[in-house]
Amino acid sequence: KSLQTVGEEFPVAEQVYFEPFTSKASFSVSQNGNLVYQIAMGPAGVNLHWYDRGGKRIGAIGQSAVYNDMRISPDGRRIAVGKTQGGNDDLWLYEISRDVWTRFTFDPALDQRPVWSPDGTKIVFRSENTLIQRAASGAGSDELLLESNVNISLFDWSRDGKFLAYGAAGYKNGNDIWILPMNPDPKEASGKRKPFIFLKTDFSETRATFSPDGRWIAYQSDESGRNEVYIRPFPGPGGKWQVSTNGGSRPRWRSDGKELFFIGLLDSRVMAAEIKLGSSSVEVGSVNALFQGYPLLSGGRDGYDVTGDGQRFLISSQSGAGHSSPVTLVVNWVGEIKK
Repeated sequence: KSLQTVGEEFPVAEQVYFEPFTSKASFSVSQNGNLVYQIAMGPAGVNLHWYDRGGKRIGAIGQSAVYNDMRISPDGRRIAVGKTQGGNDDLWLYEISRDVWTRFTFDPALDQRPVWSPDGTKIVFRSENTLIQRAASGAGSDELLLESNVNISLFDWSRDGKFLAYGAAGYKNGNDIWILPMNPDPKEASGKRKPFIFLKTDFSETRATFSPDGRWIAYQSDESGRNEVYIRPFPGPGGKWQVSTNGGSRPRWRSDGKELFFIGLLDSRVMAAEIKLGSSSVEVGSVNALFQGYPLLSGGRDGYDVTGDGQRFLISSQSGAGHSSPVTLVVNWVGEIKK
């Protein structure tokens, strides 16, 4: 009745399997006093690996940890990576040639979804329900770009540097796609940036990414009943072209705009679609599976990225840890505690 805990916490079961990437543990408790769980077989964590287009592992980055939301810099020399430690999400920068990690954020807020500026000198990231811009060197002060009273996420920065694409929770659906101009509006007081809606429907649209020429946006939508990848003209209006046919998410453009990569919805395969962008239309060519992805790519975070030439893929995958096959059932565990 007082809503206060009494006494100290104590272990009920130990070494329970926990997957840090999705924050899920393998246990359940019923109201009749039964407890069920599985034991972890090894240390849990996520590894970062490089793969070629054929799915061959060609390199690794860092030690096993809880990585997420990675983005390769425009020049391909650095990687901005989200890392979860102690229940908090912070951003780190990894310099590929020197194998050096540098912490980028330190505040207690959840810092996620980093996006590089086209010239690689700045990074915008989501911090709770705000969008923050910071120099990639860490020098200078942060700039608050956007503050929202609803849940938001950050998607992409157009190659000409003029626009950010982000998502905001809708009232009838899961997510709408918004655009934030990076040049302040002279008509707005104090030179504020005025965001505008790009796509708002009765469905959930998310993970928008600008084509290299800035004239198109690829995104995922669940309008068909499952997530598929589509392309629309930016800023619109215009029709849409469906790219995936058997479920798809997390689109990424090749730097010349002639190929669009995405993750297959059902089996986490890395897919590549040939794209021909016209003046007012899109031609989708062959769509091919490059290699089998990993289950973590079906989670909520962006656990992969691709180099500009489309030849190398950086993918987060579960380390060798897993859970045991047997399920342990404890009956009347509350009674055991009272003893």
